[in-house]
Amino acid sequence: MMHQNPSFSHVLAISLTCLGVGLNLNACSDDSGGSDPSGPGSGGSGAGTSTNTGGGTGTAGGGTGGNGDGGNGMIVCDEPGGAIPPLQLTEVASGLDLPLFVASSPGDTERLYVIEQNGRIQLIKNGTLQNDPFLDISAIVQQVAFSGDERGLLGLAFHPDYAQNGRFFVYYTDDQSNGLTLAEFSRSAGNPDAANGTPDRIFFSIEDGLQGNHNGGMLAFDPAGLLYIGVGDGGGSGDQNNHGQNIDLKLGKILRIDVDAYPTPPAGNLPGGDPDIWDYGLRNPWRFSFDSCTADLYIGDVGQGSLEEVDIERAGQGNKNYGWSVMEGTMCFKPAQPPGCDDPGLTPPVTEYSHQAGEGCSINGGYVYRGSAIPALRGTYIYGDYCSNRVWSLVWKNGNLMSEGELSEDLDSTNMIQAMSSFGQDAEGEIYVVDLAGTVYRIDAE
Repeated sequence: MMHQNPSFSHVLAISLTCLGVGLNLNACSDDSGGSDPSGPGSGGSGAGTSTNTGGGTGTAGGGTGGNGDGGNGMIVCDEPGGAIPPLQLTEVASGLDLPLFVASSPGDTERLYVIEQNGRIQLIKNGTLQNDPFLDISAIVQQVAFSGDERGLLGLAFHPDYAQNGRFFVYYTDDQSNGLTLAEFSRSAGNPDAANGTPDRIFFSIEDGLQGNHNGGMLAFDPAGLLYIGVGDGGGSGDQNNHGQNIDLKLGKILRIDVDAYPTPPAGNLPGGDPDIWDYGLRNPWRFSFDSCTADLYIGDVGQGSLEEVDIERAGQGNKNYGWSVMEGTMCFKPAQPPGCDDPGLTPPVTEYSHQAGEGCSINGGYVYRGSAIPALRGTYIYGDYCSNRVWSLVWKNGNLMSEGELSEDLDSTNMIQAMSSFGQDAEGEIYVVDLAGTVYRIDAE
């Protein structure tokens, strides 16, 4: 199937942005003025707790499927393998304004929450988009000023005990300071479908070294209840100030905090430097997620002008240096910059794809499927690209890449989606695709 990037109006002018023309919400290519959006996620939660075991893969239509055993509850951890059936994108909601992410709160099968870049979180309840937003903080969030603006409301995560305490967390660029801000909000005591409109707490605001793009924005809780925050290198082309390798700065990192003990850092964070750092050497980790069953961390890190990468780390095994801006993927980018391209302390990507091959130019990290609707897909990580709207899959087990495939033609994603801004996962492990043009889809079997 020929892939397309249809243009559409609103504030978007889509073309191959990473080549310097048009919108790039995920931060790609040489972008000195820059653009790439960023959004949120709620991490792996649900009743399934078993760890996957076993090996093997199954493929169908370019897709991959794992196998193993275990699992219980809404999240299913056994992986039966076999051929993946024909798939489709099923529309869940449309008419949204610059949606960047979709998530559910832990254990809630009735509600989906959709981030809109200009500062609203819309509620889909029992399959119906509600008239009133769950949260509207557009008055304090920077508004989209131009096609490709990467600022705004970028991240969302619900506390693991949200059903009891009503706490959730958002990441946005502040309208007054222009800073990247992590804040806590709370659900209304009188209405479970609405939130209180003012923050209960500001954890931090990053204001120095920013050029408006490469802001990151992903939020996700790990199974231990610690919050992870993806922060880009601050923008510009080539990370001129080497933020990615500077462990005294939050830029170009994945941070990890205990929301109940902040600013006291949790044990195991990177020693030395900023106490919130978990991983470093990242350009723009726009989307990452935890496998709901294994707690392995899957990171989609947006490349510069050549390579997009997927980084994966075993549960709890952080403190990784993923190389930027010494490396771009597996390519030496700044040979003279310490620690050097041959340093054994650099962690290479598990897989990557090339701009030059026309595969895309701005990666959207996705999720490992753990739902019940498509058993053969369980254990398979699904991710895609903002520029090409292509969708890929891989199976990774116990530190090994078992198989890879492409699902674009099966899903008809290059025709149906205009600008893929994110993936999402609900409380039952089903996976969603977000189109910046205004629509949320679910991946279903035909």
